[in-house]
Amino acid sequence: MDKLVNSWNSFNADAACAYLKDNHQASLNSKKILTNILKKFCKPQRISIIDLGCGNGQLYDYFKKEKLFCNYTGVDFSVPLIDAARSAHQDDQYANFITGDVSKFEGIDGKYDFAILSHVIEMASSPDAVLFYAKKVAKRVVIRFFEPPEFDFDFVELREMEVGEGKKVPYIRRKMSKDFYRLILTKMKCTQVEVYRDGLSNDQVHILYY
Repeated sequence: MDKLVNSWNSFNADAACAYLKDNHQASLNSKKILTNILKKFCKPQRISIIDLGCGNGQLYDYFKKEKLFCNYTGVDFSVPLIDAARSAHQDDQYANFITGDVSKFEGIDGKYDFAILSHVIEMASSPDAVLFYAKKVAKRVVIRFFEPPEFDFDFVELREMEVGEGKKVPYIRRKMSKDFYRLILTKMKCTQVEVYRDGLSNDQVHILYY
């Protein structure tokens, strides 16, 4: 498992900068769904967002493009991806990037309006720990799924990703069962889940209330 976790530190600088910044992704529409949901809460002032598993900050790039005005904190344990995010946004007074493991990171103070997990839960070794941490630091939790939790059984696939110079490394991709997801939500004392479905891909956006 440690080897799989370290895969996310294997990006070279160029690959880290380019990661997920392809505007032709099939799931691009779910970014817009997520952004439009968050925009509803932006008036009369900026909302505060913590993006758990932010990678190279590509979601924040999209927020700025779509004029979602927020105070943004991104957290990720991948040093190359965080370095790329910091470099791209070094002059942005509204963005801050922190190196840390979102399943056990304790270095964040305060309460955010939203904790976002965008295409992260499916690659977390402990999705329940990540969600409990999200609840701890934010008033609301928003999840963007590319593998929605609608499976009968919980299982994990081993996949490969490009990290630069033709090198590929393994990573895990989880398919979460409906029962496991319900169990986590029950333990979180979640009272309501709003589900938004992307008609152009398999993606879903969930807002958790508790």
